Amino acid sequence: MKSTITSSALIFLSLLVMFLLVLTPAVEGVTCNDVHGVEEGETCTSIFQGFNLQERHFLGINPNINCNFIFVGQWVCVDGEI
Repeated sequence: MKSTITSSALIFLSLLVMFLLVLTPAVEGVTCNDVHGVEEGETCTSIFQGFNLQERHFLGINPNINCNFIFVGQWVCVDGEI
């Protein structure tokens, strides 16, 4: 019985994730050529300055980024076109 509930929960969660991925709109007009994994102590400012990017361009090629909540291991675009 327990494994049936666990299997059902996993199936439900998998379907939910797939549903959310389908509903997530693609950002048209943004192309990313290179990414960087955020490291401990980094901020949006330290990243865009470290890659010699203007803040506006960095935010443009990372349209869904929330600089108040970046986390270690998050992938951010550091070379792209808008």
